[in-house]
Amino acid sequence: MRKTVIASIAVLIVAAVALASYFYVSQWQSLGQTEVKIGALVPLTGPFAIYGAYTLDGMRFAVEEINEKGGILGAKVVLIEADEKNDAKEAVAIFKRMAEVDKVVAVAGTISSGIGAVLAAEAEQAKVPLFLVAAGSHTILKKDSRYTFRTCLPPAPTNGEILANFVKDKGFKRVGVIIASYEWGFAIKEVLDRRLRELNVQYQIEEAPLGETDFTTVLRKLQPLDPEIMILTGHPPGFPTITKQAIEMGFKSSYYIASVQPPELMLRGVGEIGLGKLVTTTCVNEKAPEYRELAVKFYKKYGKFFDHNAVTGYVTVLMIADAIEKTRSTDPKIIADNIRSTGYTHPIYAWPLKYTEWGEIREPSMRLAVIKQGDPGEINPGANWILETIFVSPPVEPYVPGS
Repeated sequence: MRKTVIASIAVLIVAAVALASYFYVSQWQSLGQTEVKIGALVPLTGPFAIYGAYTLDGMRFAVEEINEKGGILGAKVVLIEADEKNDAKEAVAIFKRMAEVDKVVAVAGTISSGIGAVLAAEAEQAKVPLFLVAAGSHTILKKDSRYTFRTCLPPAPTNGEILANFVKDKGFKRVGVIIASYEWGFAIKEVLDRRLRELNVQYQIEEAPLGETDFTTVLRKLQPLDPEIMILTGHPPGFPTITKQAIEMGFKSSYYIASVQPPELMLRGVGEIGLGKLVTTTCVNEKAPEYRELAVKFYKKYGKFFDHNAVTGYVTVLMIADAIEKTRSTDPKIIADNIRSTGYTHPIYAWPLKYTEWGEIREPSMRLAVIKQGDPGEINPGANWILETIFVSPPVEPYVPGS
């Protein structure tokens, strides 16, 4: 008798689970959702092409992983891909098409601050979430922004705070800085000028045009300082040339710091003379075992290193999927509200993706990693270099627009 009762209970439980599952999927399908479309709007031509290529592959990686597991609540994820060519008009036209015609739930992949500024306005108007990968201008987000979110690169003032924390932590006393003559460079200069003075270190900040290709004159001005480190975060395009010329001129700086540049790009521009000296800011927790496992899979699939741009593309797609699953909605407004109020955490990311009301990273804890000689193994077969984290900044206060 007891066995019969237990068997009956088991049958009822299975039936209840099946009914609940049927209702769950039926309710999802009753919304007419057989697909979930996410926009991958990235630069695949122009100066940021390599950033865009890594980001796109990271997004593809996440989409394939989600679909292999059955999609989002049974709906297949479709990536709508486009090259914005680092052209503002092109980017706006594509964003509008994605939002109005393709009906994407969100758009990700923005690298350039100039593109980020125009797309942020479009995102607010269309009420479609936009995720910035490396657009670090502090003027992109406004206090009333609700549909634009940063991911890997905090704004310039926050970057400056993180770099100052590094100088303080390592006890450097002589710091050389080169910035470009545009908004990002000026913002980096402003915060470093204040913070390095507070730290009572010797420092010198030099400015060079954005399109400069020969930095020897600027570097000669810095030679008397004999800088222990060179902060080149404020001149992203010039980083490889500045670093190579400085080393060739006999600079003895321990580190040359860039801003979220792909390691491949840094090494290509500087060469092996930069091993042990090239430092990139990164949003990756490369010590997490989950990172190594994913990096091996990523290399096998795409034949490239799972860098911070690829990681950001990957995690951003997972965050969007998580919001849809939590809310059981593909309404872009509901997705944006959920991400802004709950955020998303992943073990391979350097910080929890939690946000202020205006989409700023709430607790950025940027890391600095040096490219040094070593055998990366399966995560990057054939390479003679590895990334090693040398600094983890304590969380920095989120930037407040207008502050």
